[in-house]
Amino acid sequence: MKRFIVALLMSVLISGPAQAFTANSGMFTSLEYVADTEITAPSGAPLSLCHQTSDLRILGYTMSSSIVGYVLAIDQCAGEAERPFSPQQMETAQSLNLIDASLPSEARNSMQRTIQNYGIWVALGLALFAVILRRLKSLMGLDPSSPMRKKATQRILTAMCYMAKCDGIVASNEITLITKAASRLTRQNIQSTEVVRISDHIDMDLTPQDFLDFGKGLRDAEKDTMMRGAFFVGLASGRIIPPEYDFLTNLAHGIGMPGEDFRRVMSLSLEDLDIYQPTL
Repeated sequence: MKRFIVALLMSVLISGPAQAFTANSGMFTSLEYVADTEITAPSGAPLSLCHQTSDLRILGYTMSSSIVGYVLAIDQCAGEAERPFSPQQMETAQSLNLIDASLPSEARNSMQRTIQNYGIWVALGLALFAVILRRLKSLMGLDPSSPMRKKATQRILTAMCYMAKCDGIVASNEITLITKAASRLTRQNIQSTEVVRISDHIDMDLTPQDFLDFGKGLRDAEKDTMMRGAFFVGLASGRIIPPEYDFLTNLAHGIGMPGEDFRRVMSLSLEDLDIYQPTL
């Protein structure tokens, strides 16, 4: 899982904007002070025992830090490593009382460090799983047989009424068509009076933001149903006139529906027309 998340994070960084790349992202080698020693450098400066760590940093934030071995360095590990220090050298130095004998001869991650390292990846994995789960729920819907949310139902009904008003007027037979089709698609009990109320307050002078608002907060399945209902209303007359086509394309663009889904939903609407033949 760790490798998968690393690959995912790196792919996000690679595909991101240029300003996302900084000198603080990648793998880094660091030193951590462990203890003083009686060993000196050629210059006579006392050397400190340090952990050499391999750190993964993303935009300056350390995601994980693993100990790879001992090194000796001056200034309590604040500078560069003077030389590596193997387990055999550590044992020899401890036998000569040059280094604290209670320290482990081989540098390795403590239990706390291991938990911290993997805790981050577990948290990222859970967050990624939550995003995927939410996406799947958005694509499939929580329960295809249950009524749609009221917010989604209202948006779908409004889009269908706008589609009917593209030719200038929502006729009585269109009100009946919308009432039945919206009730079927949303699995809610839609009243014709609600269709009339929405149709009477429609202003066809829509802005790009209005089309964005149609899909705001809706799941993908609900957006599909919205386009399906709008297509059903437009295709019920046997052809789609230019104002209706403009509304459909602007709506698809506003809710973020790609071209392949646009064609797929239109095919579903044509199948609906074969099953639920309107009387206009």
